[in-house]
Amino acid sequence: MQYRKICHGRALFVQENKIWLAQGLDFFAINAVGERVSPKYSVGKFTDRFFSSIRLSRQLLRLGIHHLLPLNNGGFLVVLKKKTLTLDQEGNVISIFSGYRGNKPGHRGVCMTPDGTIFFGEYTININNDNPTSLYRSTDNGLSFQNILTFAKNEVRHIHFIQRDQFENCLWMGTGDKDHECRLMRSDDNGDTWQIIGAGSQLWRAVGISFTADAIYWGTDAGSVSDPNYIMKMDRNTWRLTKIQEVQGPCHGNGVLADGTVYVSTGVEGGENEQDRCAHLWQIQPYDRVQEVYEMKKDIFPLIVQYGVMRFPNGTENMNCIIFTTMGLKKFGEAVLINVD
Repeated sequence: MQYRKICHGRALFVQENKIWLAQGLDFFAINAVGERVSPKYSVGKFTDRFFSSIRLSRQLLRLGIHHLLPLNNGGFLVVLKKKTLTLDQEGNVISIFSGYRGNKPGHRGVCMTPDGTIFFGEYTININNDNPTSLYRSTDNGLSFQNILTFAKNEVRHIHFIQRDQFENCLWMGTGDKDHECRLMRSDDNGDTWQIIGAGSQLWRAVGISFTADAIYWGTDAGSVSDPNYIMKMDRNTWRLTKIQEVQGPCHGNGVLADGTVYVSTGVEGGENEQDRCAHLWQIQPYDRVQEVYEMKKDIFPLIVQYGVMRFPNGTENMNCIIFTTMGLKKFGEAVLINVD
């Protein structure tokens, strides 16, 4: 499979024929050939904008825009380091959400349901697991957030993802990192109550999941332990869990296309169980036909600057070709790539 760079920056959300991306503290939409198809919006103070415009300082200091949600009212939710902005249709800041733990949610730690309800999961380093971890919800287009669930300290380290399942109209949430902290949970009442579907091992540790009509897929994120990593499949009817492919390292990205083709990407973070210094892209087609379709080597910069990863925007389930962002990898730097086959 062939992939082409269409723009530098971070692809964060796919909406109809638009790919919303961030360049530093600017964001706008492009089409599949890289042409801008929306106004350009800017957030942040001058100093933040300056350091966010330089790739090394942006990655080292964890600056820039980490999450972007186009809201039902035409505004935007924009997640920066330690604060989340709600913007109106013209890009004016109308609300700021701060005070949560951690710099930002995980890569799949923010989602929105069709009625506009927003969910926001805390992600902290929390090495000693001595801090609680909370899940927040907004029902007013991001003007306010309420704490709807708190894990006690020593219960989980952080929330990895919160995602909506379009097939069963429910929510799924994942936590980590030690065996007893790894959980896959489900809510059928918009986050009011949660059921633990699986827990207790690295097989349930994932940074995100992908939905098809018959199953749920993920790549394990066993990056700080000796356990091997796998692409996992959970049958919707039986909740039976199956390892369908061992992979080279911890999985940092996941996406699914409109036809049900699933993608999982491994990353480079320096763990003892990594088989090489490359990020690998795996494709799972119907009937679990699995193949590796792409790989990229880690760049020359140390891991403290940026892990080597491929990450997918929210909304790929509405597309017929895969789009992802490269970070900490050779050749492209921080760039948006699209499949051209």
